[in-house]
Amino acid sequence: MANKQAFQNKNLPDMRNSFSWGLKVTDFQEIFFVTGHADCNPEFITKYPGDPVAQTRLILAQMQEFLEEAGFTIHDIVRTDWTFVNEVDGEQFSQIATVWEEFLGSVAVKPATGTLRYVQRLGMPDMMVEYEMMLAR
Repeated sequence: MANKQAFQNKNLPDMRNSFSWGLKVTDFQEIFFVTGHADCNPEFITKYPGDPVAQTRLILAQMQEFLEEAGFTIHDIVRTDWTFVNEVDGEQFSQIATVWEEFLGSVAVKPATGTLRYVQRLGMPDMMVEYEMMLAR
């Protein structure tokens, strides 16, 4: 398992329940890159069109299963990237952050998070959020 040390930035909001402003990772042997996951089944159908919070819950559950199938756990996450469509509003963002807090609740050292992107659209018209991860152990 990799050694992780979180860093908070006193000049920025305290987000330590969701992510670290900086993360030093040492003594790891493997890195696992997880490309963007969205609410899209094998037939390209979105289960929760128009609901980015429900999409987030679905995606994180599927990602956790995917990570475990690859031999990793949520404790190995060192970086996440979030992409939203422009229609995701402030209230939905707050709810999404809470879903992430719950997802990472048992993780002692929270991952660093990349730039939050807002885009016109994602791969399929009903997708509203997409998440990527990097893991190390």
